[in-house]
Amino acid sequence: MAVMRTPDHPASAWAETPVGEMLIVTTRHGVLRTRFSAPDGSDAPDEDALLEELAGYLGEPPEQESPGLTWLVQQVQEWFDGGRLEFEVGIDLGMCNDFQRDVYRVIAEIPFGETMSYGEVAAMAGSPRAARAVGTACRDIPVSLFLPVHRVIRADGTTGESPNSPCMRRTLLAHERAVLGYGPSPWK
Repeated sequence: MAVMRTPDHPASAWAETPVGEMLIVTTRHGVLRTRFSAPDGSDAPDEDALLEELAGYLGEPPEQESPGLTWLVQQVQEWFDGGRLEFEVGIDLGMCNDFQRDVYRVIAEIPFGETMSYGEVAAMAGSPRAARAVGTACRDIPVSLFLPVHRVIRADGTTGESPNSPCMRRTLLAHERAVLGYGPSPWK
C-alpha cells in the first residue's frame, strides 16, 4: 500500500458518511484525530474545542477545510461506498503512550472484514495479560476508522461499543462483511 502524504502543516476537513459527519485532523505525519457526529447530524464534534485540545501538540492552528485533504475525504467516501478496503495514509500516534502505540499497530494489521479479540490483540502487542487495557485503548482510540477498532471484539464475539457511539462498531463491521459478500449493507 502506498501512503499518501498529508499537508506539511496541521489541517482539518469534514467527510460526510452514512454514520455521521466525520471530522479529520492531520499533521505532516498523518491522521491525528477523528470524531463523528451521530448519523442524524446531532452531537456533532465541536471542531473548535477539539482543535483547542490539540493546540499544544500541533503548534499552530490547522488549516480548516483544507483542500490538501480532498484526496483523504475521497478515500473515506470510497470506503463507505465499498470501493476501498484500506486507507493510504499514515497515522500520527505522537500523543499516544507506548502501550497504546503497540496496540494500535496490531489493530492496523487486522484484515478488512475480520476480527480479533481483545486478548488476541494484547498477546500480539506483547502484553498477553492486558486484555482490559486493550479495551481501554480501543475505547480511547484517537483515529477510529483509520485504525479499525471496530474489528476488535470481546472474547464472546460481541463488539465493545463506545458509550458515545452505540452500535457504531457493529455497523462498520457489518458494512465490511457486506462488501465481502457476507450479508446486506447496513445503509444501502
